[in-house]
Order: sequence, then C-alpha cells, then structure tokens
Amino acid sequence: MVSVDSCAACDEPLEAGASSCPSCGNAPKRTVRKKGAFTFVAGIPLFFLNPPIGVILAIVGLFVVFGAWFVSANRHVDGSS
Repeated sequence: MVSVDSCAACDEPLEAGASSCPSCGNAPKRTVRKKGAFTFVAGIPLFFLNPPIGVILAIVGLFVVFGAWFVSANRHVDGSS
C-alpha cells in the first residue's frame, strides 16, 4: 500500500505536514483561528450584557483558537500500488 497526502480542497498531492496547499492556497488553520478569535472577541462585550452567554462564547472561542493546532490542510489516503 502506498500512502499519499492530498489537499482536502483540491486533491493535489501535498508534502507531509504542509500547513497550506501550494496549488489552491487551502489553509484551514488560519480560517479556524479567525473564527475562534471572532467568537472570543464577540464574547467579551456580551459578558457585560448577558454574562452566561458571554462566558460561554469566550470559552468556546478559546477552545477553537487552541484547537486550530490540530487542523491539517491535507487528507491522508491509503491506496494500493
């Protein structure tokens, strides 16, 4: 069996551990971090308006930002030669 890493967006081959695709520019870590940061920042003013919702949004935002470390641009496919 041959293992190949390919881009999750365009299926072009990628080097192992690549953070973005050289063909299409797919960079999911950057996208996930932006969404997490937005959620965290939105939670701060909501903390003063509605504390339970603000705290929940801030915590979820932090989890998303730190969870972005585990997101990969590639998809591992096992094929036979």
